[in-house]
Formats: sequence, C-alpha cells, structure tokens
Amino acid sequence: MTEAGTPLGINRYANRRLYDPVAGAYRTLGDLAVLVEDDEDFVVVGAGTGGDITQSVLKQIIVERKYHG
Repeated sequence: MTEAGTPLGINRYANRRLYDPVAGAYRTLGDLAVLVEDDEDFVVVGAGTGGDITQSVLKQIIVERKYHG
C-alpha cells in the first residue's frame, strides 16, 4: 500500500511487463504473489486501456504457482 493508504498501482504494458511507478521498477508475477501473501493491496491497470485487470493477473499468479510451485 502507498503511504496514503490507497492500493499500490501497477501498470501492465502490452509486452506483459508490470511496472511499479512508486518503486520505479518493473515487477514480476512472483513479486506480486509476495504482495498477496503479505496482504498488501494493489491494483493492476492496463497501460493502454486504463482498465482494471487485477483479477486477470491474480488468476495468472494462481496458475503459475500451481504449475511452478
């Protein structure tokens, strides 16, 4: 969560890269999985559309964890 108590905003670009503007760094699905485990709130937004794609990314994290541990 950011300092103001709002969820962390993550941008997902067309090339599937996840960017955290607060940290100024790219994130991996593994990084986001750690945020979930730490009960941190975040929102993933499609950079091209501005739409909320958090559910899609969370599903992808679940699938990755299932098949890759």
